[in-house]
Amino acid sequence: GGGGGGGGGDGGGSGGGRGFFVGERVQGNWSDLGFWHPATVTAVAGGGWYILQYDDGVEEHTSPGGILKLGAPPAEPRKQTLLAPRRRAATGVKQSEAVRKHFEAERRSRIETIKLRAEDRKWAERNGLSGEYAAFQGMIARYRQGVPPSVSVSVAPANASASISVFVRKRPLLPDELRAGGFDVVTTSGSPSGASLVVHEPKTTVDLSKAMDNHTYRFDGVFGEDATNVHLFASALRPMVEHLFSCKGGHGTCFAYGQTGSGKTVTMEGLGPSGGGNAEGCYALVANEIFNRVDKAGGGLQVRAGFFEIYRGKCFDLLNKKKRVEVMEDEAGQQQIVGLEQATLSSAAALMTLLDRSDRTTRATAQNTTSSRSHAVLQITVLEAGDGWKAEEVRCKLSLVDLAGSEWAAKAQSDDRANRLDGAEINKSLLCLKECIRALGGGGGHVPFRGSKLTQVLKDSFVGASSRTVMIANVSPCSACCEHSLNTIRYAERVKDWQATADRAEPNTGGGGKAEPNTGG
Repeated sequence: GGGGGGGGGDGGGSGGGRGFFVGERVQGNWSDLGFWHPATVTAVAGGGWYILQYDDGVEEHTSPGGILKLGAPPAEPRKQTLLAPRRRAATGVKQSEAVRKHFEAERRSRIETIKLRAEDRKWAERNGLSGEYAAFQGMIARYRQGVPPSVSVSVAPANASASISVFVRKRPLLPDELRAGGFDVVTTSGSPSGASLVVHEPKTTVDLSKAMDNHTYRFDGVFGEDATNVHLFASALRPMVEHLFSCKGGHGTCFAYGQTGSGKTVTMEGLGPSGGGNAEGCYALVANEIFNRVDKAGGGLQVRAGFFEIYRGKCFDLLNKKKRVEVMEDEAGQQQIVGLEQATLSSAAALMTLLDRSDRTTRATAQNTTSSRSHAVLQITVLEAGDGWKAEEVRCKLSLVDLAGSEWAAKAQSDDRANRLDGAEINKSLLCLKECIRALGGGGGHVPFRGSKLTQVLKDSFVGASSRTVMIANVSPCSACCEHSLNTIRYAERVKDWQATADRAEPNTGGGGKAEPNTGG
């Protein structure tokens, strides 16, 4: 009887005065809000209260007045909202939270914190170093003494089926950086299991003591400061060219990514005759390889090239006085650069002569006096010559992209409005490129290729079973650029992780016969 009286105040009523047994199916007044949901009595608590488990797994302590027999209506009509939906975390929110926790756990597993020791200060004194950063250099030296010596080239065993390969290149320290007190915070190493790279991040803890976080990453290949463009080409680009010539209609892309001043243009264009192993860049080395294979084919193949830049979301022909060109999609879904001058080439030397005519947009910034402010795209197409009744067919197409440098507006330290607009457009297009690679790796239906001109141009190189992409992440080893280098490497790591996800999902998508992603606006 006492239970029934209490039930009236809670919106209970009929059935509120009787006892309930464990396992009985009832209705529960969730949080006394008047929303009644099916539940099961799982236990009898003290004071006459019960523990209910709702059908979605949520448990709740409730009084007898908050329980009704299954099917019984509440006593008060104003609360007659049986089976009203309850708010709970959406599936997407739960998945995002799980991904975030997994990412944080992985991040913690990669970081090794090193505390300052007396021997680090002694090392700095023996080497004539003083000042705030001398202790950090001592910690880095101690770390390197306990690991295998740094290597110039370390490449993991090749995965022939991988559609995306990621390589990291560390440039040498520049004289200006050394004079400013900068020091090397990137260590390259290798093992039979793969290529790895460690970034030493200087830290000052809350008690003002010195410490250092060591971030370890693994990629398809790591190139130290002594590695040359020839080494990079042999490990990263030659296998892609071989693949494109082994199939018909293949598309390949190589893009150099990194902060401004990290060595992307040196990687793609080279340093000229006085550059030693870096005299020729990827443009010339790839062209030499292509023409060697065309010559071995014994005729019937033609090579054409176009060179354009993407500046502030617009495309300009660098071989035709920066004439404006448009990117359009034909009826076959292929991206066409309308109005782009395509030069027929007879040799790799002819291509380099052609590129010497180009005038890419550059501008001086606080970080680089000749910072590239546009994405430069060299497209080389190999065609099978047609005859009187057969049109030309594309044997393969290769795009070599020298991306503009990523940057922080705060670090750019520029009051020039044009520089800030350039930086905003550059970062927007790089973000869209990352989102496209993420969508491809995740196996989702929609890939936002239309988010920027850069991804629209490169769409053909990302879709299709015979497409291959090589990412070269260029990093500066200077301590002043540590944050930028970490951001570049994290970007590259995410690309690598997405490729691993795609490889695991490949059996479920039918392998090479998977459908083209939905690229609608």
